[in-house]
Amino acid sequence: MKTILALSILFSVIALPVLGELTDADLNEIRLIVQEEIKPIKADIVTLKTDGAVVKSEVANLKETIDKGFENVKTRIGNVETRFDSIEKNFDRQNNIIITCIGIPLAILALGATVWGILAQKRRGKDRALEKQIETLTQEIETLKQQRIVNP
Repeated sequence: MKTILALSILFSVIALPVLGELTDADLNEIRLIVQEEIKPIKADIVTLKTDGAVVKSEVANLKETIDKGFENVKTRIGNVETRFDSIEKNFDRQNNIIITCIGIPLAILALGATVWGILAQKRRGKDRALEKQIETLTQEIETLKQQRIVNP
């Protein structure tokens, strides 16, 4: 019997909160509290939306600035390429001038050396012929001197 009494008291205690259900006034109060708590959150959401719009516009401006910068860089690169092309043409001209200034005198020197060599070869031939004539003449003179000495 004691257990039945204890269990019935226990079940009564468990069932008592069921009798304490919420009334419409309680629900209205809870709604007011929730609305008051939501107001700052709604204000924060509005500021976040405006901040997001500001960030989007700044990003758009930054993209435009970057695009303009890239266009400027592209035009500058194009200008640099044309300058390099003109400089390369100038170097080509200068190389041709240098080659001409060095090549022509070298060609003249080579022709001069060749002509001088040919003339020197002819002179050597003439010199040898003259030396042979001188030798023969000296030999003849020697023989004539000997004949004179022998037949005075």
